[in-house]
Amino acid sequence: MTEYPFLKGWFDRVAGRSATIDLAHTPEPIDPPVSSSWTVERSIATVRLPTAPPPFDGYPYLVSRIGHTPLRHHALLPGDWTRSRLRHLARRQAEANRLQTCLVTGPAEAAYFGESGGVLDAETLPTGHPLHGRLALVEPVTDSEELAARRHALQAYCDLHRPGGYLVGDGLEAGRYATPADMDRYLIGPLDGMPKGLARCQTCSHLAGEYIAFRGEGNGDTVPRVIQVHCPCENHNRCAGCGKPLAIRRLSSYGYDENRKSVIYYAAYMGLGHRCA
Repeated sequence: MTEYPFLKGWFDRVAGRSATIDLAHTPEPIDPPVSSSWTVERSIATVRLPTAPPPFDGYPYLVSRIGHTPLRHHALLPGDWTRSRLRHLARRQAEANRLQTCLVTGPAEAAYFGESGGVLDAETLPTGHPLHGRLALVEPVTDSEELAARRHALQAYCDLHRPGGYLVGDGLEAGRYATPADMDRYLIGPLDGMPKGLARCQTCSHLAGEYIAFRGEGNGDTVPRVIQVHCPCENHNRCAGCGKPLAIRRLSSYGYDENRKSVIYYAAYMGLGHRCA
């Protein structure tokens, strides 16, 4: 672990006990260099940041970012595909999964595809805790000896850099701190117990809207926060292979449980459990 004291001040602008830092744009150079973003913990003393593993070098391949966790899903692509075909697949993958997606075609060649269709070409490759075989591709890939050799190398790479421990949340559960106006508007509910700020969806009958979290819902921060609550109709994360939802709810989102009278957070890594029927 390496200490970076200058990152402490960044927590003044975010809610929660952790924050995601874009390591490509830090106020001071990071040594050793890391080419990723990491969720770092709020601390009275010093923020500690792990060093990322080197990027995988078995090009070309696709990397999907799992929420704002260090998890990066790798999917190998055929080496004889044209650049336009690779980019077309990457764009379709990002549109289906609604996860940040990167096409890596060389040691300094990366194309980042946003959830809304935008693309950014860059020389910095994505890296983090790697895994593979959990997200289906938007079209089947014909196996070959070359692809099998790279698959063996990818498995060895994942085994080498597999982290210990487990994840709690995915870095996107914080919301924003509530203002006094928010408290007046949302905190006191009507007589039927439905939280103010939430409304019933006319299609699925679930509640959606804005909700005041003041008991540490989601990330443990008991400072009141405003969070967005989604209903099942707003689940836009689809398997690129079969087209079905990756999870029972939208990834990296809150849903409201009327029995518990509280919200439930659906972290992005829930999508890794999907299997095509």
